[in-house]
Amino acid sequence: MEKLFQKQTKERMKNSSLFIVIPCHNGRKYIKDLIYSLNQGEVKPNSIIIIDNGSTDGTADLIQQEFPEVRLFSYKESLGYAKASNLGIKKALEDGPDYIFLLNQDIICKKDTIKNLIDFAEIHQNFFILSPLILCWPEKDLIQTSGDMMHFLGFGYSGNYKLPLSEFKLKPFTYASGAAMFFNAQKLKKIGFFDEDFVMYHEDADLCLRAQLKKEKYLLVPQAQLYHRYKEEISDFRWFWSERNRILTLIKFYKLPTLLLIAPLFKFMELGVLGFSLFDGWLNLKIKSYQDIYKLLPKILKKRKIIQKERKISDKEFLKYFVATFHFEGFTHPLLKYIVNPIFGFAWKILYSCVFW
Repeated sequence: MEKLFQKQTKERMKNSSLFIVIPCHNGRKYIKDLIYSLNQGEVKPNSIIIIDNGSTDGTADLIQQEFPEVRLFSYKESLGYAKASNLGIKKALEDGPDYIFLLNQDIICKKDTIKNLIDFAEIHQNFFILSPLILCWPEKDLIQTSGDMMHFLGFGYSGNYKLPLSEFKLKPFTYASGAAMFFNAQKLKKIGFFDEDFVMYHEDADLCLRAQLKKEKYLLVPQAQLYHRYKEEISDFRWFWSERNRILTLIKFYKLPTLLLIAPLFKFMELGVLGFSLFDGWLNLKIKSYQDIYKLLPKILKKRKIIQKERKISDKEFLKYFVATFHFEGFTHPLLKYIVNPIFGFAWKILYSCVFW
């Protein structure tokens, strides 16, 4: 019986179609390694689609010259990660694939990455997203993320960041990293794409949280591994979009009683973030994020209304895998470790125990 099951699984793998989608912006120094790694895999994709997102470093020319088999779509201006990803996904869906693998331009796949993902997908078919175990580069024995975590105030960070691979244990996570998302194409059409109002950062969290509210599954596949040239530094644009979008995330997904419950802690944290912004010279970006939120608010509230109407789980269940401590990549401070995290950890235990809706 087991041999028959394995034979049927192999047959499904042969008939399964996989499209790769890569949004790319000034990725000339990365893209060759990614495409080579895909072409050298044990299981090769049916098609590679690249959305050149306003590159100015000759990325499109390089792809056309060295990889003519790649389906390249070039745009003169940067569309943002969410919109570029959606364009690539829609192009892929036109050909009716079984799976779509969305990858950052600075990813390098192992030879068995795709094989292990498809193996898992064919056995566990009722999934929305599969997330590979993402490792650091060039520190190949360290984890970059085993699934991202989200603080109950909307801050996102890499799960098990820089943990030695040998020490990894499978644990729950809040959302799948947008650096590498393996989609069930049929589920993707049903649930929807990235929210383009997010532009970049938190767009992956937004998609996963929408799926979670509909009881759809996103899972980690530890045996499927790849590498990510991840950068720890916080740039101006990363700070702006992250701050803007974490607040939009809270507005979209929390029920009103939850928003009221966390309001005092949210105000306290915002004062801290404003102080940090002033100290680091980002106060103008923080103020701009508030302005953007205000402009988008009517549109976001309409989306919130739909999400709340269609949700299938309570906030009690929804918040189960949110966390109360801050762990920012490349940033440590005694104040965070010994004061902020213990206070918020204690407060969240009390607040979460009050949630019954």
